[in-house]
Order: sequence, then C-alpha cells, then structure tokens
Amino acid sequence: MENSFLPAVLAESNPQPGSIDALLDSMVPKQLCAKGAVSMALLDILGKRLNVPAATLIGGAVRESLPVLWPLSNGTVEEDIEVIEGRLAQGFTSFMLKMGTSPIADEIRRVFALEARYGNRIKLIPDANQGWSREQAREFLAGIAKSNVMFVEQPLAKDDIAGMAMLAGETALALSADESVIGLAEAGRLASLNAARVFSIKSSKNGGPLRAQRIAAVAEAFDINCYMNSQIEFGISQAASFQHAVTVVNLVDMGHAFMSTLRLSEDPTNFSSFVRDGVVHLPSDPGLGIKVDETHVRRLSTASFRIGERR
Repeated sequence: MENSFLPAVLAESNPQPGSIDALLDSMVPKQLCAKGAVSMALLDILGKRLNVPAATLIGGAVRESLPVLWPLSNGTVEEDIEVIEGRLAQGFTSFMLKMGTSPIADEIRRVFALEARYGNRIKLIPDANQGWSREQAREFLAGIAKSNVMFVEQPLAKDDIAGMAMLAGETALALSADESVIGLAEAGRLASLNAARVFSIKSSKNGGPLRAQRIAAVAEAFDINCYMNSQIEFGISQAASFQHAVTVVNLVDMGHAFMSTLRLSEDPTNFSSFVRDGVVHLPSDPGLGIKVDETHVRRLSTASFRIGERR
C-alpha cells in the first residue's frame, strides 16, 4: 500500500472516497482490506472537513444505536452458560455459538440446552465457520428445525454456493452467508440462487463502508437482511463499520458484532466507550467519530513511514 495506493491517492488534488475506490480497483484486483483502510481514512477526513458524521456521507443514519452481540467459543454448554451469565448482567442478549469442530449431535444438544435454560431471554446464532460438509449441515439443520435460532451462519465452504442454495431449499431456518460474501459478484450470485436470507457484512473484509453499502443494497433488493459482523479488529474499522450500519434499513433484529475492542487490551481508540449496557451508540463527533491515541499507535506499530519522506 505504501508504494502503490498511497502515491495514487496523494497524486489526486481532491481525493474523494468514491472516486478513489474506483481508482484503486482499476490499479489492483482484490486487496480489499487495504482498499478499505484507504476508504475509511478518506471518509473520516471528508466528514471532519464538512463537520458531519461519516454516516451522513454514506446515506444518512436511520438509527442512533444497535444492540451488540457476544461470541461464544467452540465449548461446552457449561462454558457457554458461564459466559452468558456474565454478559447478560452487562446487557448483552445476543450470542453467536461458534461451531464446526464438535460432533453434530453434541452441537444440536448444545442449542436446545441453552434454549431450555434461557428461553426468549437471549437470541442465538450458530456459526459453523465453513466447518461442515453438506451432509453434516443437513443433519444439524434437521436436528434444530424446531429451535428458535435467528439464523445459521456459513455452514459450508465459502465457494459452495450451490450447496448453500440446496440447504436453503430444504430448511425453514434462515441461512447466513459470511465468508461467501466477498463483493458484489458473490452477493448477486447468492441472492439470485436464494442461497441465503442473511448477508454477514464485514466492512474490513468487504473493502470499506462504500463497498459494504453496495452489498447491503443488493441484499435489500432481494429482501435479504444484513448482519453487521467483524473480525478481531481495532476501533477504527469498528467505527467505520458502525457508521455504515446505522444507515442500513434491512438489519436483522438482534445484536451486531461491535464488541471487538472489548475483547482487546491494546485498542488505541475510544470506541469501547460507545458500548454501554450491551448497546453501541452513535457518537456525535464528525467523520468516524472516534479519538485515536497516536502515542499508543506508535507503540503498537511494527513499521512506520512519513508521507512524502525521501529515502
């Protein structure tokens, strides 16, 4: 990025997020995380220049807050309960059950054990992380057919869209595509094949808020809901994703993944302060709305350079 993307951006007299997205796509295919970082920075700069939140630049906020989800690891019911109890006390009511490594029968029992204990006090999302074969996914979906899970995320390998479409036609449960949703082409194929009723959107994975916005628009056109997901990431990308999230009309009615910084000890931003009682709130500051501790960033960095510095 230092030797290709940044010189191209700095060569523009008035770099706009949309035009720069198009420019970078013309230069290099893929590399969406790097392109997303540029897009996030430009949205922050433009928002601060105009004194408006990035959400205004993306289309305008339709909400001021969102409930936040908490993930549960590939563990036992007892381990799940320990985490859920602690997080319930903090206001979290949506939980993602990581799966894909344990026997299917055990995972089915896990879902029903948690539903029996908590009823409608919590919302559950099993996430297989591409970990199952078609046969295993079929077994799981049949086994939890009478459950109240919100959806089942990415049961098959990301490129098995035909398999996702097959499963979707066999179950009344909603399937979510996560790793399968990379860009517009994949989103369009998933939608046209009715392979998912939920798109799991990650602003960092999808190349920044503007590209993520286009994926959400495809979802809306096909009556597909969106779940705002994340990787383990710092507050800058969490803030950019949230600025997009508040503009999306077709969100699933549950918690979304804005807990990443709460799981880190070294985040250099104040994004965690926006999460209170299991809810993330839109900041009033312009741009991405966050503050960054530059000294902290320098301490965490493994390499650095100055823009325009001769070597």
